[in-house]
Amino acid sequence: MDGGALRVSQRALISALVVHWGDVAPLRRLLASWPDDPRFELVVVLNQAVDAAQERIAWPERTVVVEPGGNLGFAAGVNAALRQATAPAVLLLNPDARPLGDALDQLATALPNYPDAAGLVPSLVSPDGSTQHRWQLQPLPTTFDLLLQVFFLAGRRGPTEPPASGTEIEQPAAAALLLRRSILEQLGGLDAGFFPAWFEDVDLARRLRDRGERLIYLREARFEHEMGSSVSSLGYGLFLWIYLRHLARYLRKHHGLFWSRLARILVPVSCCLRILALPVRSPRRARNRFDAATGLVRVAIGAVSGWRWPVSWARRFRDASTR
Repeated sequence: MDGGALRVSQRALISALVVHWGDVAPLRRLLASWPDDPRFELVVVLNQAVDAAQERIAWPERTVVVEPGGNLGFAAGVNAALRQATAPAVLLLNPDARPLGDALDQLATALPNYPDAAGLVPSLVSPDGSTQHRWQLQPLPTTFDLLLQVFFLAGRRGPTEPPASGTEIEQPAAAALLLRRSILEQLGGLDAGFFPAWFEDVDLARRLRDRGERLIYLREARFEHEMGSSVSSLGYGLFLWIYLRHLARYLRKHHGLFWSRLARILVPVSCCLRILALPVRSPRRARNRFDAATGLVRVAIGAVSGWRWPVSWARRFRDASTR
């Protein structure tokens, strides 16, 4: 579909940037929940082709649809949507997240009240109503936090209780995040080198902090978030290969070459320990213990080779991330 044919009015206050890949059901639910309001534009990038008739997708009237003809990944998809957006504020929004009640009005009304903020962080809740603040509202990871992740250990998490509105957040999840368009453009958008996903939102938060920008929590603006995952479609080993490769890339970009290389050295150690533990504990995301062991061996080889092996994985993701 030609996005230009669906260009909305300049009256838009917020442009939601949605990157679709995978299951179309969450996207369909988001579209159904989107308000018929010219102030709120919806820009959808289809990283995976969708047959609108077959999938029974009813595009809202004020929707811009971008079809790049391939998988750009999340970061480049957001950047493509940003180029089509018209509003002065953009809402990074996962397809499995949708506004509840007057959440969009809350964001549009509150943003002028924080003229020195780069954007606002709405509240994410699960379908059962429970808050996702421990996962959503995190501090930026330290070098030690990132090295812990090499060993599949969690670093610091978000606050034990949801903070009050007006609280500054260092690293909010990009599942729902409102930013001033001018600031995102000044940053050059998201870093498409984190293809297809993972660490692009951490990188964005770090770059915002390095500029002295602030992100403010708006607790009353609530979005339901299903926390869908692309891990199952990628497979256990490939997901770890991409995630740890991006972890090392983030370390090099923001912490220095030494720490990035140390992480690569530690990855094979971590994989060996994980393989030794398989008889008593099989990863829940792997199909079986053999699948887990095979994936971990490939991840270890990838780290040792500088992420050039396995060749099929390296070519697929390195070529795509440098488009």
